[in-house]
Amino acid sequence: MADTWEGWWQPPRWAWPATTAMSLIGLAVSIYLTIVHYSSSVSLACSASGTINCEKVTSAPQSMLLGRPVALWGAVYFVLVTAVCLPWAWQSPSRELRLLRIALVVAGIAFALRLVYAELFEIDAICLWCTAVHIDTLALFGAVLVATAAGSAATR
Repeated sequence: MADTWEGWWQPPRWAWPATTAMSLIGLAVSIYLTIVHYSSSVSLACSASGTINCEKVTSAPQSMLLGRPVALWGAVYFVLVTAVCLPWAWQSPSRELRLLRIALVVAGIAFALRLVYAELFEIDAICLWCTAVHIDTLALFGAVLVATAAGSAATR
């Protein structure tokens, strides 16, 4: 049976440019952090002492997941999110695609909150690059939810 929403989905015009841009920003920062992790010749452009200490954060045990740096997982995540935020994906009437986009941003914000907790209460340091990704993830989460709600409301 066809989805009753199919053919009636009308996302706001700003949805794909805004969310694609946010996804690409997150991807760029995640790639930078991944390169820094794997390269000894590239250093983080961030303070190395005190509360703001990118090196301490990115070398902490919490910066690894399944034997790979969290930044690499972030890059994979942002590739997936970018794919579901491109114009074709926003224009698709597929309910499953909308649910996947929402699931991805919910997972992203949940993981970002876990990382913020780790920085504040386990590592006792903050990475400005990581914070940029966390803020970007929060903005992307909000934009996807608002655009999805607006697109659904336009069908009523």
